[in-house]
Amino acid sequence: MGVSMSHEAFLKEFSVLLLDVDGVWFTGEEIRMVLPSGEVVVGKERHLHDGQGLSFLRAMGIEVAFLATESEPLKSIVEKINALPSVRSGAWKPVSFMGGKDMSSIENWLSARGYAWNTCVYFGDDRDDVESAQKTGLFVCPSNARRVAKVRADLLLSSSGGDGAIREFAERVLDARGLDEATLPPA
Repeated sequence: MGVSMSHEAFLKEFSVLLLDVDGVWFTGEEIRMVLPSGEVVVGKERHLHDGQGLSFLRAMGIEVAFLATESEPLKSIVEKINALPSVRSGAWKPVSFMGGKDMSSIENWLSARGYAWNTCVYFGDDRDDVESAQKTGLFVCPSNARRVAKVRADLLLSSSGGDGAIREFAERVLDARGLDEATLPPA
């Protein structure tokens, strides 16, 4: 990875979080139900503490992009997040939703916002995260990441994906920046 300073020093300075979805935001488990109409409904599980952790990061000015190959149920969650008063007022940047993880899409997104790969944290858990993660300043994995990601991670958390890992990461960033989450503005 491109980390030339300590993890704590990098956590004080980074400005972008590239966030994998299945296995990081969601647990990676999926429930499919068929309604009487024949419509298939997909449900995914996540911990509400991770939502608060995401708010902490955003309150610190960190720009967040979700990287997903499927649109729902994430796209509706992003729309809900971007409808919060903090975003509507302009106090926080909207969360971005990228419909894929390919390098060129991420590169274009970063370039359009004036960011370089080395100013980013990539939070992922599996093989499809490794290539992009290796270009960033810090690669973070939840405790239940797959081996291919874990062995390449700069920072391995003790919490599982979809079950507190984002909150744990946010608390590490708060600590590195000397901030108390109780003093951050609400979403």
